[in-house]
Amino acid sequence: MSDEDRKKLPVRILAFLLAVLMVAGMAYYTIYILVSTVSAGDVIDTSSLKYDDEVMVSVGLMFGSNITTGFQISAPNGYTVGIQDRFGDRGFEEIWDIYEEEVTCTADANLEKNDLTYLISDSSWTADVGGYHIQVDCDHLDRDGFEELMDDTENDVERLGLYLIPSYIYTGYAIRIGDFTNWDDAHEYFDEVREIYPDEIVSIVLPEETAVSVIDPYDARILFEFDCGGDHELGLAAKEDENGNTYITTPAGNFYDGVFCFHRYNNEKTDGVALTNILPLEAYVAGVLPHEITNTWPLETLKAFAITVRSFTLTHIGKHNNTYGFDLCNGTDCQVYKGAGKINDNVMEAILDTAGKVLAYEGDIVTAYYSSSTGGVTVSVKDAWGGSADVPYLQAVETPWEDYTNHNNGFWITEISPEALAERLNTAGYVTLKDAIESVEIKELAKGSTYVKLLEVTDIYGNSVQIKNTDKVRMSMTPYIKSANFVVGKGEVEYTITTVEDFTLNPDDENASQTEKKPDPDENQKDLDEDIIDYNDKEAGYLTLDDYYIITSEDLLKNRVDYSVNILTGDDKVEHNKKDAFVITVKNAPAFLGEEYIDYVTEEKEDEEKFNTSVIEDKSNEDVVYKMAYAEDEDNFIFVGKGWGHGVGISQYGSCDLAELGYSAEEILKAYFKGTEIVPYEQTNKWK
Repeated sequence: MSDEDRKKLPVRILAFLLAVLMVAGMAYYTIYILVSTVSAGDVIDTSSLKYDDEVMVSVGLMFGSNITTGFQISAPNGYTVGIQDRFGDRGFEEIWDIYEEEVTCTADANLEKNDLTYLISDSSWTADVGGYHIQVDCDHLDRDGFEELMDDTENDVERLGLYLIPSYIYTGYAIRIGDFTNWDDAHEYFDEVREIYPDEIVSIVLPEETAVSVIDPYDARILFEFDCGGDHELGLAAKEDENGNTYITTPAGNFYDGVFCFHRYNNEKTDGVALTNILPLEAYVAGVLPHEITNTWPLETLKAFAITVRSFTLTHIGKHNNTYGFDLCNGTDCQVYKGAGKINDNVMEAILDTAGKVLAYEGDIVTAYYSSSTGGVTVSVKDAWGGSADVPYLQAVETPWEDYTNHNNGFWITEISPEALAERLNTAGYVTLKDAIESVEIKELAKGSTYVKLLEVTDIYGNSVQIKNTDKVRMSMTPYIKSANFVVGKGEVEYTITTVEDFTLNPDDENASQTEKKPDPDENQKDLDEDIIDYNDKEAGYLTLDDYYIITSEDLLKNRVDYSVNILTGDDKVEHNKKDAFVITVKNAPAFLGEEYIDYVTEEKEDEEKFNTSVIEDKSNEDVVYKMAYAEDEDNFIFVGKGWGHGVGISQYGSCDLAELGYSAEEILKAYFKGTEIVPYEQTNKWK
């Protein structure tokens, strides 16, 4: 063995061990997913969340740049097919039945089969499904007459080697025959088909930009076609199971109640089907709750957030109507919604106990904003986003009960080089900053809060910009900072840590008084199932794709755009929510193997090691500890912050802290939203 080979041997051994570890980790994760995947029969019975007079909510699941040519779904007992009103009362008119368990909804076009989905074909020679059909107009027939005509003529059509496609086109039923890839092939059979239907209008139809097809993903047979010119959507509702549930399953393994609505979405860059989920209000709230907070948190927290989510929903109905034709999206721009998969008994109890209830102020439903944590104080909506309106119930509120130092990203320290900070601010639109940043100065704090309302940044050439409003401050430097509740210095910075003391809430007062805490609630509500592995938990070393960069041929990109990611497999491109996809590294792979994990969050919190901090003894007291944080490089900026998110309204972690201290949902809500009351939404001004 040469000297050069000897030098390379340790590297080769390390590479081999890393490869083995990564494969083993992925195998463990794959087995875990297979074992723990919830089946439709395992999902809790949520049929009690459906009410005949319920408000219907439409949620965009696939829209804009995220649409695909086809989207596969499954339901064990098949589907009821209907015309879904895109606007107005969201009415659903039943028109057909499909009994296949798995179907793919696609654009009406020449399609190439790609595993269980499809792509629009560039050539008629490579198409597996054709977009040209012979059409028999039947809009003068009701459903019974239409079915009778299909039954009477099916054998005659099959003798031609073709098949019938039940369809609904604009104003009524139609029979489409065959799936041809060009007009000439369809015309060869035209005269024979017209002889079978001598009393009907027969024509050849081409692929339409507003039409949608339902296809059997296994034999590429078209099961149904729909085209109402874009005014209505094709609706598919799962047929009821033995419990009365109507769950539709997506390829990502998520379960959804309500109607899945498909309509064409095409522009210069994209052509495919957009997907909207329309479901009753309470079913939607139940689908949001366990994804915005944890379904094992105390019941009073779940109840408080059920009311919060319901209030937010009813004040944001129609938010995306003008752009996409639905009320709310399924991501953090609105509320995170992934269907019924994580609904448990706690969530059901919280929803049913608060059904129809919202927060109101002087008869109007409250715009109930919320964020992960606030760091000991909230910020007013006016200081967060600007404007002239001063909303009484969205003012800054001190939250001394919030144990932010022990919450995920509730306390953070970040070091940024002057060059990196300039690059980030340029990306945020502050292009007058021409080079490395010389100074970052807090000019103004929000009223009654420690959130930064006005920040002045100056580069080494003296060019300055002022960033105004707390959430713009936060967004301009994301992901380096988690909130606008921070202090900043160059090389070093003084900051405080507030200790959480026992206290009793008095919701009528501006702040809580520091006295004896209330008795603990039922301990059973606070018990967590330690056997459940939560792969969204960074504290367990399971790092999601949000924590990594993607290397492309052009750039190094932070993977924080949109809410899903396409994973390339050996067979196809599969869409996953980013929180459900992970990168296995040599550092975190042991966590996937059930071995001792690396606690990244704890490492960050142990700032004495990372940032060389020290306590300022002469300033500290029993309520507040004063500390200094030092950057590793004295030329870098160091940010020390509290809270995660915009900081307006209620804190998710803070509400959990209050519930664990024994407070009710009503007390929790009134602690954050001063002067509000809990009422049925039907009694508010908008709904009377």
